[in-house]
Amino acid sequence: MHPTARAGLSALITVAAAAGACATMWWISVAAGGGYGTAVLATVVALTLSRRTFASRAEFARSSALLPAIGLVAAGVGWLLVAVPPVGAAAFVAGMSVPIWMRRFGDRVARLGALLTLPFTAILVAPGAVVQTGRWWLDLLLLVGASVVAIVWVAMAREVGVLAGVVTAPDALVAPAAPAAQDAPAPPATQAPPARQAAPARMPRRRLPASTRMALQMAVALAAAFVAGWLLFPDHAMWTVLTAFIVCSGNRGRGDVLYKSALRVAGALAGTAAAVALSFVVEPTGLFAVVVIFVALFAGTWLRTYSYAFWALAVTLAVALLQGLLGVTPTGASLGAVLGERILAIVTGAVLGIAASWFVLPVRSEDVARKRFSEMLVALGAVLSPGDPALPVAMRVAAFRASIGRVEQLAPAHRAHRMVARKRPARVIDCIEAARELPAALDARLASRSTGPADPEAATRLRVAIGQARRSLAAPTDFAVVHAALLTLSAELRG
Repeated sequence: MHPTARAGLSALITVAAAAGACATMWWISVAAGGGYGTAVLATVVALTLSRRTFASRAEFARSSALLPAIGLVAAGVGWLLVAVPPVGAAAFVAGMSVPIWMRRFGDRVARLGALLTLPFTAILVAPGAVVQTGRWWLDLLLLVGASVVAIVWVAMAREVGVLAGVVTAPDALVAPAAPAAQDAPAPPATQAPPARQAAPARMPRRRLPASTRMALQMAVALAAAFVAGWLLFPDHAMWTVLTAFIVCSGNRGRGDVLYKSALRVAGALAGTAAAVALSFVVEPTGLFAVVVIFVALFAGTWLRTYSYAFWALAVTLAVALLQGLLGVTPTGASLGAVLGERILAIVTGAVLGIAASWFVLPVRSEDVARKRFSEMLVALGAVLSPGDPALPVAMRVAAFRASIGRVEQLAPAHRAHRMVARKRPARVIDCIEAARELPAALDARLASRSTGPADPEAATRLRVAIGQARRSLAAPTDFAVVHAALLTLSAELRG
């Protein structure tokens, strides 16, 4: 299947699950005498959960079992944001930043932390909207039901995705991806490159783990966004908070934050303008508005692989129309007032997110790149070495390809940097482009190994090339040396 068609089919399945969860919970909530808030919660949880990767059905089941309880906690925070805003804001900041800090304790805890944030994003759209029946026990049942409905629809969508070939079969031999927040500066190589051996050894400075630094950045950005939103944009404060959260989440270095902020602002401005324009032709409480919301989410999910700006546009348009459906958008405001205040709120949130990421214990983009290159080379060495007989070669190859994917995640921001600063001879993006050649070279190497006897001299040269590539990552890193080492490694793989 062509990659574009595959991405489109995957987006269709994802949004279909979210739409099914929304319609189901909408009907249940209205029948119980409630509002549409739980439908929003079911939609956001389904949309986010369906985009997550699970290594097996057992992992999906474990995650699903925790979601109802997490949804209840998130709803309580949403109620506090309406009843006691300062307390609710403090709880929200903790709910978004503590899971980032938890990533330092390994992959399993990191996945749990990522799960904790799913329902919290829903309350940014309409805090407190889920509590509407007037009977606390019924509100709690509806909240739990929203998570259960979302889980059921996502489970069905996953099975459809497996049948359609766009989702990896559950329980297959695949290597789980390491969480993005494990990006810490790469440790110094055990041996420096020959040209640097004469340099005096310096004791490495003890630094906070990257997950701790990013958690503090998120906490500072969200706290500042709440204060700025309440003081400057009381009717659109959550737009400031939402933008600050998006800018700081998935931090891959200062350059990535700046690049993502530009895309977020550009997409949000276009989405806000489109939402305001549509308000003249789409009835805010009509079914057509719901259709437009899910069409926008489908387009944004499909085009997200090409640029994050498309996703930002789609989400901004959907949230704006959804707030109209829920009655969150202030009435009586003119077109210019709504458009102008939302734009200012979005820009303010982006500026606060950038400031926190750049000046509060910043994570350098070069350090993130070094760490991911190091993980890639370790995974490549595991494929070519005899390794553990209990770990099949196919699984080691999958782990290597996953590490290449994490390297390629850094490409858009570094490509934009290359367009702006053209004078530097070698950059991270050049190394990323060299790393992209390694999977094909590895396939050629494995194919030649299966058709003929191994060449001991070639194997020795390959081990030396991997070792030189790893040593080239020693701090301070010269990416021209890294680039040359990766090119040499690719050539040795091809023989």
